[in-house]
Amino acid sequence: MARDIVHEVDLDHPVAAVWAALTEPAALSEWLMSTTDFTAEVGAAFTLTARPMPGWDGVITGTVLQVEPERRLAYTWQGSHMRRPTTVTWTLEPLDGDRTRLRLEHAGFAGPSGLLLRAMHRGGWRKFTRRTLPAYLGSASRAR
Repeated sequence: MARDIVHEVDLDHPVAAVWAALTEPAALSEWLMSTTDFTAEVGAAFTLTARPMPGWDGVITGTVLQVEPERRLAYTWQGSHMRRPTTVTWTLEPLDGDRTRLRLEHAGFAGPSGLLLRAMHRGGWRKFTRRTLPAYLGSASRAR
């Protein structure tokens, strides 16, 4: 059984707007988790924070692994109870009519704890890619 999480969603927003939502600290803080130090540069370390929950202190640390502007972004993702970092990869594909296909892959859920961690992350990523990000993009486009 594959342990990777894959979510794909078509967004009614141009690639540039989706890329900005994935890479700008203020945008990430609005729809994903709070950050002040995210930089879309290979090797850059960052911290994301959210409200703590039972079994999780609310902190994710990561390092940017790959940046292809408006095409692909990959970084490590490690929470307080993860024995080793996992990898989050975002891929953007332009569609007709200023739309974007966004693909999220979250890989590296290994070992016995991997099944539980995958289950915990899967629902969160579904919410972020299908509800929170589209809502943010809609409000950002209305603000322009």
